[in-house]
Amino acid sequence: MIRIAKTSLVMLAAFVAAFHVAAQSQEASPVNPLIDTVTSQLRSLTRVSADEWRYHVGDIPHGEAVELDDSGWTVVKNKSQAPEDAVWYRRWIVVPPTLNGYDLTGTKLWFRLVAYANGPVPEIVYFNGRRVAMGEDLEPIILLDPVKPRDKVLVAVKLLQTVDKKHFEEASVRVEFANSRPSPLDLLQEIETSIALLPSLGDKSQVVADRVTEAARQVDLHALADAKQQSFDALLEKTHSLLLQVKPDLQATSVRLTGNAHIDAAWLWPWTETVDVVRHTFSTALQLMHEYPDYTYTQSAAAYNQWMEEKYPSVHRQIMERAKEGRWEMVGGMWVEPDLNMPDGESLVRQLLIGKHYFKEKFGVDVRIGWNPDSFGYNWQLPQIYKKSGIDYFVTQKMAWNDTNKLPLKLFWWQAPDGSRVLTYFPHDYVNEIEPARIASDVAVARQRPARDPSRPGRARDEIRHRAELFLRD
Repeated sequence: MIRIAKTSLVMLAAFVAAFHVAAQSQEASPVNPLIDTVTSQLRSLTRVSADEWRYHVGDIPHGEAVELDDSGWTVVKNKSQAPEDAVWYRRWIVVPPTLNGYDLTGTKLWFRLVAYANGPVPEIVYFNGRRVAMGEDLEPIILLDPVKPRDKVLVAVKLLQTVDKKHFEEASVRVEFANSRPSPLDLLQEIETSIALLPSLGDKSQVVADRVTEAARQVDLHALADAKQQSFDALLEKTHSLLLQVKPDLQATSVRLTGNAHIDAAWLWPWTETVDVVRHTFSTALQLMHEYPDYTYTQSAAAYNQWMEEKYPSVHRQIMERAKEGRWEMVGGMWVEPDLNMPDGESLVRQLLIGKHYFKEKFGVDVRIGWNPDSFGYNWQLPQIYKKSGIDYFVTQKMAWNDTNKLPLKLFWWQAPDGSRVLTYFPHDYVNEIEPARIASDVAVARQRPARDPSRPGRARDEIRHRAELFLRD
């Protein structure tokens, strides 16, 4: 499966986040009913309801037509199932006079439907009978801009035939708030991020908790319920000002984000098709670097770079330049990202031998971060193989998908039978949006369970901090 990750927390993010404050493990903050009520109400302002849909199995002519009578169709909700056949979903999206008291005038609404069938599902999206998008893994689409109360749009989505049964995950209508008013979403993220970081703030945690509670108390839910827009906005501004007082404490934590693309070399297609996917992906990353001077990108699999060198030398030359600038980071050290269960040790050693040699020869980079987020398991000797190959760190995540044996760790030492160990980091996933509260929660989890060096009790965190400083200098 090809999964393009907009943002992926890499090992470096865990390092920087874990070392600015050397807090010890603490219990999670107790539930605060006031904050729960305020955040729940603010969250209710960020989405327009789009849960129930009229649903039809099988293709029909002009299922997008506004005049089509769909009253006899089955009504389904998010997280429902659909067969392999083509299916249609339809409903009217109507802008309410107020959204739980909030006037949506001047905002922008974005629509997105997420479905999968052991992979992306081809879909065609129509607004008021007009096709607006077609493809797989579609980005959010502007539904209304600017919004006026009582605006309405008929949304029709056709999911094409698939090999496997479909899962209709969700359809969402997201609110983008107007710049002319304080944003409830910004305030929600500020509160949730502050609360998520509390367990890792050491002796500052109580001060921050008190300030956040005081700030949340200023959010006048009565003004919102009465649709008093100006009063509600004024109190949002006041709440934001109070939260700015804890900004220095929160800025003791920093997280670095980098772009990444997870691309399977061959899964449901021949590897030759992947060559074209790699070219498009790498070209997009290079274009983003041109547009945004601070943008960085991380990529594994030496084979992909060799494809560019042989088939698209201009792309390869640009990557070499960006690598010299430190903006294109080589990770993984292997020829491709292999399965880590079935191959024998010799196979994995040669993956690293050939992969690291290529990265060193072509880019002058000695790769030190192992990178394999998509393997469904790992042999116990992998830390030994990594360490003897000059790899000190490992990024993966698939075990975080476990529904039975949950892995409770984010940042930890993984030790092989011979005593070799690598500092291992589990990001949230390998396909991520920029979600401040979720990132803050990941940081807190990493800190609540300090990385322990099994051979040196009590010295783990000092050594990790020292190694991080060396890593950052490199």
